[in-house]
Amino acid sequence: MHKNKGGDFLVKIKKRSGAMQDFDRAKLKRSLKKAGAKEEHATKVAETVAGRVREGMTTAEIKQHAATELGRMDERAAKAYETFRKPMR
Repeated sequence: MHKNKGGDFLVKIKKRSGAMQDFDRAKLKRSLKKAGAKEEHATKVAETVAGRVREGMTTAEIKQHAATELGRMDERAAKAYETFRKPMR
């Protein structure tokens, strides 16, 4: 297995569009912070979720895992994260 520059093993995940892409822990962390998560919470959640990501997992599954983990630390930010939906291109 190969690792990306963030140190994560390269795991392909399925986007809402059906396209496959490499899981990006930094991208997950950015989205958590945009939802209002504190830096340390976003880091912890991204690390925890990165350890659970499996080949072929959907972004919706990853989002649910992240929201659950974030909810243990910051319910308000978790709700904001859960309800945000990025427009498809």
